[in-house]
Amino acid sequence: MQRAYFLGGASPSGFTTSFWKEQAGCYGFYLKGGPGTGKSTLMKKIAAAFSGERVSVYHCASDPHSLDAVVLEERGVFIADATAPHENSTPLPFVTGELTDLAAGLKTEKLRDVQAEITALYAQNQTAHAQARRGLSGMADLLDSAASAGESALLRDKLEGFAARFAKRILPKSGDGSGGRVLERQSCAVTPHGTLTLLPEDFDLILLRDDALAASQNLLKMLAELAAAAGQTCEVTHALTQSSRPVTHLILPERRLAVIAEAAVHPESLQKPLSAVSMNRFYDAAVLKQHRELIRFCTKTAADVEQRTVGILAEALRIHDELEAYYIAALHKPFLDQKAAELVKRILTISPRND
Repeated sequence: MQRAYFLGGASPSGFTTSFWKEQAGCYGFYLKGGPGTGKSTLMKKIAAAFSGERVSVYHCASDPHSLDAVVLEERGVFIADATAPHENSTPLPFVTGELTDLAAGLKTEKLRDVQAEITALYAQNQTAHAQARRGLSGMADLLDSAASAGESALLRDKLEGFAARFAKRILPKSGDGSGGRVLERQSCAVTPHGTLTLLPEDFDLILLRDDALAASQNLLKMLAELAAAAGQTCEVTHALTQSSRPVTHLILPERRLAVIAEAAVHPESLQKPLSAVSMNRFYDAAVLKQHRELIRFCTKTAADVEQRTVGILAEALRIHDELEAYYIAALHKPFLDQKAAELVKRILTISPRND
């Protein structure tokens, strides 16, 4: 079985990910090498080689067709792109992980005459991403203002009572109340193709309709805590376009259910929901009315800024693809095949973990 996520995503402070923290107990294969050196291709080969196991693939938010990581869940092993903007390395070589340098497969003589072109494209790509960060920062200010206005009208006691009842309805009946975990998994990101959400097609979906944002975000946090307290493992996605990083997606793998704040995604990117829940009842109507115009302005303007930011990210990807083409042309393909075979052989020597 294969699950798909994003490694992380663009935010006002740059690329943000919780992947390294979440995989701290795993053995890591850290891939080094610049654009076009075959990191994503190699990871796809690894995922295919272990397709009979539970595999999680982590897509690149800057280019969703590429992979940033593959996790072999039953083995406690990951293979990840450890270059910028998510640079990392193993603290204890061959104890906690090991490095693989794919740049060693480049025919450097093919790059000597195009150094100026490569340098210029890299600078253009970095400039585009800096512009995108400014757009995301504007989105964050607007959405934070809308959520703050919603928070001021929130009927928290009423919401907490609903959360307890809702949890009884959606949580699996099994579990002894121990061993519950809340895992951070980025199921949603702003990409060059718009805001995309990655969910298993066979999972049921409940949408939380909430123009004021606060009730749905608070409910999802409460549900995650209740699930963990009941001994369940759940997955949460945080909004990278808000400074407070609220929970916007909750996935219950055992229940095969996703509960999502509708405002956090484009509905056309989701399958038909099992049901939709209106969150209006959890606000003081009189207080919310006072803030209604502000909330509408902020959310509409944030959507406009998002659209422009997506355009900038698309331009950044176009530049990156042009840059990458120089390295792809210089890559010695048999080297990549050899490295993939070596990694598969090495992974097979690592004993599966027991958890």
